[in-house]
Amino acid sequence: MLILAEGTIQHPVAGDERTAAQAWLGPMVDGGFLQSGYVDVAGNRLWMILSSPDLAHAVQRLGDLPVVRNGSVSFTTHAVTALRFR
Repeated sequence: MLILAEGTIQHPVAGDERTAAQAWLGPMVDGGFLQSGYVDVAGNRLWMILSSPDLAHAVQRLGDLPVVRNGSVSFTTHAVTALRFR
């Protein structure tokens, strides 16, 4: 199942927090969970396309991220029901 995770950056992620955040990106991509993503630092937003067995699993996995646990980033998730190509 494809899932859109829309994130809001509550406070900037810098220094050791940034290093920790970067450390979880590789395994998420390698494991097939994170398909794509985009960060708008100026707008304090980020979007990720995830692949997960179900929405609950994706929410749990996002909730385990260090930047979510410490309140730096919060996500809302939506199951992708259709893709439109132009």
